[in-house]
Amino acid sequence: MYALEHRRELVERWSWLLVAGIMDLLIAAIIILGLPGSALWALGLLVGINLVFGGATLIGVALAARDG
Repeated sequence: MYALEHRRELVERWSWLLVAGIMDLLIAAIIILGLPGSALWALGLLVGINLVFGGATLIGVALAARDG
């Protein structure tokens, strides 16, 4: 939703926000479908992947704001 709201302001980089949102939904589905059988290390790995994509998204948005 955030990506769609800021589509006009961040014309070049709004897709980064969209990809991060989709990754969040996929990771949430994996966690929900795998619980309670999923191991703690798998949960930590998925959260770590989510944090990496979120950080990359924020970097992309910051670069777009700096250029704009």
